[in-house]
Amino acid sequence: MTVPLSIIKAIFKVVTFKLRFPRHYCNKTIKMDDGSEFRIFRHMHLTAHDSDSTGSIFIVHFKFKRFSHKTNVRLSRIPILMIAGFPGFRDKLWMIDHDTDYWQGIYQFASGEAIDGYRQSFVLHIMNKRAQSDSITYQIIRNQEIDNYLEARFVT
Repeated sequence: MTVPLSIIKAIFKVVTFKLRFPRHYCNKTIKMDDGSEFRIFRHMHLTAHDSDSTGSIFIVHFKFKRFSHKTNVRLSRIPILMIAGFPGFRDKLWMIDHDTDYWQGIYQFASGEAIDGYRQSFVLHIMNKRAQSDSITYQIIRNQEIDNYLEARFVT
């Protein structure tokens, strides 16, 4: 999908109130399998989606090459419309581990095929350029709902 088409689709989702930024996960901390802890600072959710399937989760873990946390939080707003209009997109959570300076994005897509398409996208390519190349890892968890995934990892 082209960037302009993705942006147009996302704008339509915004004006039809299908794209939301819920706060119920913001400022909560999740613990990953390796013991690292990430604080969620933004959540983007598509209220209506094309499929009734469970979907799949895509996790991107990385460290930025430069800029402060505050600047990178601001810059992370730029690709929002490109992500929201991507085929199969359902959710994204932005988070950071302040102890290690690692960032993480957890996405929910309609299918593994949608994740494969996103992995080839312009927006992920730009993120990869901004990250330290030796710090980037990806994980795909098929047939898993994002809410269940997060609930099992919240730090109380």
